Amino acid sequence: MNIMKTDTGEALSGILSGREERAKARDHHLSEGVFACQITLNIPGYPKRIKNDCRAIEKFALLFSLRWGSDPFRTDMISNEAGLCWIGFFRGWGSDTQRAKKVAVDLEECSPEGRILDIDIIVCGKSISRSDLGLPARSCILCGRTAKECAREMSHAYSDLRAAVKKLIKNI
Repeated sequence: MNIMKTDTGEALSGILSGREERAKARDHHLSEGVFACQITLNIPGYPKRIKNDCRAIEKFALLFSLRWGSDPFRTDMISNEAGLCWIGFFRGWGSDTQRAKKVAVDLEECSPEGRILDIDIIVCGKSISRSDLGLPARSCILCGRTAKECAREMSHAYSDLRAAVKKLIKNI
């Protein structure tokens, strides 16, 4: 589906509302000693849902739980204009959340398909970032530069980025 220029504001509004819905659902269950693992897909442009997105998220949610060493005590799957989002709630404190972020980054980097994932580890009021752990920034799936740099400079057409994402997700 292509978005006409007049639909851009409506699409953006829907995406922002969807992100707010995710944050409310997630933050409601966060507390001391609990962190959330939130898995979404980096899908450029709109719509934010594509074929096999659910299969991809479910696969990597299972892999996270296996590598973490336990299942979440609660999970939510949210589908809205911002795309599909899996949130798993786990018990953990301090260094546990840093280890969880390292597991998340490893999943994002360990396979070509993992590169389309966005796996966030969130504690009360804060997301644990790659830079918090001294890890390198995410790289662009097309050219290898930092993804933020390519996004900021709009280095690639959305159609090229979406095609790369669709190609990778097809393998899952």
